[in-house]
Amino acid sequence: MASPPLGVVSVLSLRNGFRCVLDIDALVEDVLLAVGEQVGHENINSASRMNKAVGALFFNK
Repeated sequence: MASPPLGVVSVLSLRNGFRCVLDIDALVEDVLLAVGEQVGHENINSASRMNKAVGALFFNK
């Protein structure tokens, strides 16, 4: 895991992100573009896909 910027809490959990289960076969990139519009693209730290779910962690500024 990359080091967080100064002034950001170093422990990340689901409180710092989201998990959603998709009914359609959407790309992770498409989901992150939509989430990035809400939280800011520069704040997204990591993302992954497992089965039909997409999860991402982001920094709260």
